[in-house]
Amino acid sequence: MTQEAHIPHLTTITSFYDQLRIGQPQGDDFAMMRIEDQPESKRIEMPLFRCNFYRVVFVSTQGVHWNLPDQTFSSSQNSLYFAHPGKLESWFISQKIYGYLVSFAPQFAYEDAQTLALDQSFPFFNFEGLPIIHLSDEEALLLKNTLEQMLAEVNQQAQDKEKMLRHLLFQYLIQIKRIYTQKIANLPPKTQQNTSIYNRFRQEVDQYFADLANGLHNVQASVSLIAERVNLNPSYLNTVIKNLTGQTASSYIQDKTLLEAKSYLMHTPLQIAEIAFRLGFNNVSYFNRFFKRSTSHTPLDFRKAQR
Repeated sequence: MTQEAHIPHLTTITSFYDQLRIGQPQGDDFAMMRIEDQPESKRIEMPLFRCNFYRVVFVSTQGVHWNLPDQTFSSSQNSLYFAHPGKLESWFISQKIYGYLVSFAPQFAYEDAQTLALDQSFPFFNFEGLPIIHLSDEEALLLKNTLEQMLAEVNQQAQDKEKMLRHLLFQYLIQIKRIYTQKIANLPPKTQQNTSIYNRFRQEVDQYFADLANGLHNVQASVSLIAERVNLNPSYLNTVIKNLTGQTASSYIQDKTLLEAKSYLMHTPLQIAEIAFRLGFNNVSYFNRFFKRSTSHTPLDFRKAQR
């Protein structure tokens, strides 16, 4: 199995909609919809995946929980979530949610291919950006007005429709950038200082699991192993990650292990014992206990429920 073969890489907006069972997008360059309009058959859980396009998810209610390589986030009233090409992510939904999903390909954003990259123009689309921000009522109303204009435009046939959609998309992104920049400026200095450690930790954990998938390691990921790779004391690393994210490094690695296991179970035909081995477990019984303790289901029951 090639590196991360158990993790779907959704290269088009259509493949993303198909995987989530939310119908057909307006196109593969740009699509948007109200989240509450998604069909009842939609997925309520999506283990690890990557996309090849940008997404902004506006959620006006609680009930969405994103699991990323660095930490876990949950929506509150009026939250914005950002995803860029290649981002490793997963999520699950715990109740009916309301909001807007905007998806667009890199080539839609700029007619001129030489224009500055989006991750430079809009910092919430780069690797070190905050993946989620929470909005005030006034900020949410401003963005909703633009989203409704965009939705009206996407659902009609009119002259220069693509140009108008691109204009409204940039209006939306610039409005978000102004809000985002202000929130970043208000972060405590200690949070900003620890960002480099947090990013190194995330990258090393990602790489370790990729190496496990390729058979380069046969030992479970642990805080001590990752701390050695980033040249930090394990206790100090745990403290930094806990202060920054609210979750210890150990807890994060366990969550990451569970997400990898779910992806193997959903997206490959591998036997349970082989999945356990690929995740560094030295026996399948221990893997079964870990999975059931985390999900209340055995790996086999989880796999059957997804089919």
